[in-house]
Amino acid sequence: MKGNWLFAALAALSGILVGLHAPPLLVLSAHLIWIRIFLSRNRPLLLLSAVFYGLGIFSGYFQAFAYDTKFHAGSARMPVRFSDYPRIDGNAVKGKAEAGKETFMLTYYAGSEAELETLKQTLSPGTVCMAQGELEAPEPNRNPSAFHYRNYLAHQHIHWILKADRLSACNSPPQHLHGFLKKIRHRSLLQIQKTFPEKSVPYAEALLFGEQTDFDDDVYQLYQRLGVVHLLAISGLHVQLVAGFCYYLLIRLGLTRERATVCLLGVMPVYAGLCGMNPPVVRSAAMTMLLVLARQKKLPIGPLDALSICFILYGLKNANIVYNIGFQLSFAVCAALLLSGPLLERFRGPLQKGLAISFISQLAALPILSYSFYEFSIAGLVANLFYVPLYTYVLLPLAGLAFVTEWVAPPLFSVFAACFDGLVRLSEKTGEAIDGRWSTLVTGRPPYWGSILMAGAGVYCLAAMENGKKTIRAVLPLVCVLMLLLAANRYSLFGKITFIDVGQGDSILIRLPLSRGAYLIDTGGTVRFPEPAWKRREHPFETGKDIVVPFLKSQGITTIDKLILTHSDEDHIGGATAVITSLHVKEIHISPHSWEKPLMQKVLACARQKKIPVYEMKNGDGWQNKSGVFQYLSPFDETYEGNNDSLVLYAKTGGKTWLFTGDLEQEGEEKLVAAYPDIRIDVLKAGHHGSKTSTSETLIRKYHPRIAVISVGKHNRFGHPSPEVVKRLSENGVFIFRTDEDGAVQYRFFKEKGTFSTVLP
Repeated sequence: MKGNWLFAALAALSGILVGLHAPPLLVLSAHLIWIRIFLSRNRPLLLLSAVFYGLGIFSGYFQAFAYDTKFHAGSARMPVRFSDYPRIDGNAVKGKAEAGKETFMLTYYAGSEAELETLKQTLSPGTVCMAQGELEAPEPNRNPSAFHYRNYLAHQHIHWILKADRLSACNSPPQHLHGFLKKIRHRSLLQIQKTFPEKSVPYAEALLFGEQTDFDDDVYQLYQRLGVVHLLAISGLHVQLVAGFCYYLLIRLGLTRERATVCLLGVMPVYAGLCGMNPPVVRSAAMTMLLVLARQKKLPIGPLDALSICFILYGLKNANIVYNIGFQLSFAVCAALLLSGPLLERFRGPLQKGLAISFISQLAALPILSYSFYEFSIAGLVANLFYVPLYTYVLLPLAGLAFVTEWVAPPLFSVFAACFDGLVRLSEKTGEAIDGRWSTLVTGRPPYWGSILMAGAGVYCLAAMENGKKTIRAVLPLVCVLMLLLAANRYSLFGKITFIDVGQGDSILIRLPLSRGAYLIDTGGTVRFPEPAWKRREHPFETGKDIVVPFLKSQGITTIDKLILTHSDEDHIGGATAVITSLHVKEIHISPHSWEKPLMQKVLACARQKKIPVYEMKNGDGWQNKSGVFQYLSPFDETYEGNNDSLVLYAKTGGKTWLFTGDLEQEGEEKLVAAYPDIRIDVLKAGHHGSKTSTSETLIRKYHPRIAVISVGKHNRFGHPSPEVVKRLSENGVFIFRTDEDGAVQYRFFKEKGTFSTVLP
């Protein structure tokens, strides 16, 4: 059966996708493996594949129906059991909790510092509490190509968010082995946080226990751009080193090879439990156990067979795991390296072999990274040559020695910890030196056919190189596919105007056809109020970083030709810094003297660091090109007084006329109408999020808009949009789009004709 397990695994995958009702194009492409299976005319292989294909279909259908919810939205009071330590950030408590056979995502906000400390001491795996609150369905994605939180939870069989307003009667029953391992892991992480130098804490947590949540966002994104972020997780090589060390230690302690092997089979599941049971860790630990067992029992199982068997067992147990990005990357990269064994043997020197391994890994990860993160690292091909040895053979042992000596030889701990901290700082400085504008290639989210073509071109590349073809000829199809996708995105014949759903704020992207311009009006932002220290989040939600930049990258946008900051309010420019640091911004437009405000000063300081020119614009300024005319109609003077000095942009593009009003209020609208009484507007961006002080009767009756878009947050504390404004627009025959109800609103046009669509139905 050796060699047949790979085809059985691929057959099981095709069956799982059928059972999960995956997109038809993905299902069809997965079934291409059956051509190869039938052409082999190998009856045992055909029978094995058919069996696992049927089991895959059954597993997929079972996942879809067996975990259906029995609950309904609304008030709820029930005992819940925490399945792991909840994540506590500031006063926010968030984690998975079980009630009966169903799992919820529970959120709770501690009302006092004393209660927060009690919860930190009380809540652990197995803790049972009486929870009272509201059951709500998770939010779907509200912007095109955005992260779909509802689907993400559904793939974990979670259908509800339990927003608890009270947790009481918490008690912890006796723990099982898995809970005991989680407790050891949690205490070890706390010990690292208390004793290691602050800078090196997240690195030690990641390398020793696979915990990545404590990394600074900027640092983590740096490693993502460098293509080495996989080193901050427990990798296959990492597990192999640990297994080899344990085996060597057991032999040195006097155990026979047979007994050491049996002990190793027991150590691997424990180690996987201590590392959080993440898919890459489970995959590597299970493969190690299979190969050790195969060698002991003399079974005909090679590394590729072990990988395939692990995939089958994992997929049949939980079909939804195929949607897990860590699972996808771990199996895809490992399979590519194993299948490329003959090719890698041709490279003799360590530098050549290192480059080849890095190239194959990047090739295998490319379709997954492009679809999930909209970009992949170019620098990673070279960066891995430095970072893989540093992290695997230097930082990992140092972290382990520091952690162990902290308990058995405290005087040595400070030496190892200081060395570890110094190398961590060297790692970051080296990354900052390598990082640059060209360190990543932003592909945007490719369509399914694009991802399939990338995967096919990658397979062809490896096969061609293995068969002796020159590298240039082997890589050419992949380069052509990438160029096709990039050209189709960048030089699209269609233009788009997207009112991005940023919650309570404004952010509008105007993207003209044939790359004639990409203009971003405002960037959204989260309005924050003063809070005591114990309530503050270490990783607060940031509109620019978490919504606007990912959306722009999903559209394949790397350059903003004009960043228009209408005025200096947090909900309009709070995300500007993230946009400026993450993308190439050619120029910034601001309202005259709005730079006097502290928030705008902060944004412009960032712009100066990036050497971005800033222009103060007012009535009469503008530009035009083959796709449209753009002119500022307001403000009229050099004095900045707030909302009524918002930059107001008039645009004529896509066969419609548009008025983007920022937070213009009634006083400013009256000045606007008096200065421009004869223009007509097809689409009005309602001023100030539909506040009753804006979108006046005068403006509506004078400009006769046919469509109004209100950018407003769901359940916002300001009561926007005002019922008076909604009524006023409706009575004048204006069709209303609202981002709180419709999600992002998009107008897609070709020449002078276009269509509106919304993300939410």
